[in-house]
Amino acid sequence: MAKTLSKKAMLLVVGCVLTVAVALLPFNLKNAEAAFNPSNLISDGTFVDINSMNTGSIQRFLESKNSYLKDFSENGRSAARIIYDASHGYGNASGSINGITINTSSGTVNPQTILVTLQKEQSLITKSTRDDNALRKAMGYACPDSGGCNPSYAGFTKQVENAAWQLRYNFERAQGRGFGDYQVGQAFSFDDWNGTHTGIFGNRATASLYRYTPHVYNGNYNFWNLFFNVYRFQLREYAHAFVTETNPHVTLAQGQSARFTLTVRNTGTATWRKGAVNLGTDRGRDRIPAFTREGSGPSGWSAPQRIYLQENTVAPGALGHFYFYMQNNGVSPGTYREYFRLVADGITWMEDYGIYWEITVP
Repeated sequence: MAKTLSKKAMLLVVGCVLTVAVALLPFNLKNAEAAFNPSNLISDGTFVDINSMNTGSIQRFLESKNSYLKDFSENGRSAARIIYDASHGYGNASGSINGITINTSSGTVNPQTILVTLQKEQSLITKSTRDDNALRKAMGYACPDSGGCNPSYAGFTKQVENAAWQLRYNFERAQGRGFGDYQVGQAFSFDDWNGTHTGIFGNRATASLYRYTPHVYNGNYNFWNLFFNVYRFQLREYAHAFVTETNPHVTLAQGQSARFTLTVRNTGTATWRKGAVNLGTDRGRDRIPAFTREGSGPSGWSAPQRIYLQENTVAPGALGHFYFYMQNNGVSPGTYREYFRLVADGITWMEDYGIYWEITVP
């Protein structure tokens, strides 16, 4: 559905309501200023990465924050689905104006951009109970600083879709299409409670965010802080770093077995849980190894292709451990490499760091 100029004209500068975010997001300004660059809030690529999260990962994020939105639905679609669809240009998140077309081919903005804006504007990620007023103006869209919100855009779906469109429209027009304001390289000066702040719009994403919320503190500082420090969206949901292993090279004669261990660090944003995150056999994923699980005692294997996590949970930043046995039950002489890779089953395989154990059969 094409958007008419009259529908969007008064929304081209969307001054957003910030008082809720100010109250619920205190910060130490002195400590934050060293890392915060008001002229470059987020990279262009990250801002419009519409495939950073699928519906499932958005839903898991809402559940991990115990957000009311995890159980919210409107017209048969969950909040996670509404956010995903808006990021991909469906519904009111598509349209053309001033020579700029946004649709399902282009998409709008990163779902993470939408999630952060929901928190920045109405704290909908941290609200655990229904708040109809917050849902009506979820993204602060058409709610200028001068007061009041346009009832035509009230409601969660309308807010998410129209705001996603607006942010992408701002992004596209910031690249130098003959418009006079909020362009890359243009100087800015904004007054807020913390004084007057000047700078230059360093990229299109930054220009888009300021056009949506013309404030440095708390508005766009809060966006930056939520994205990078609170929700750590620059990190993957499921990721790990190799720490150490034992028995990288071992010799196993017929009937012999050996114990292998792997220690890794959770570098993602999701907490690992036993049974959900496993060490899986890789190189042709889920290939059954040439060497079998040890026949007696706790082998560490939960299935022919899975080794279970020792801990019940591993929080982001913490270490996880895998202990398991392999046995030579008639493998022909030679040298073999058994490859493994971490997997969040039903969600994603993690980075391939070439984790393997080399076994020689004499």
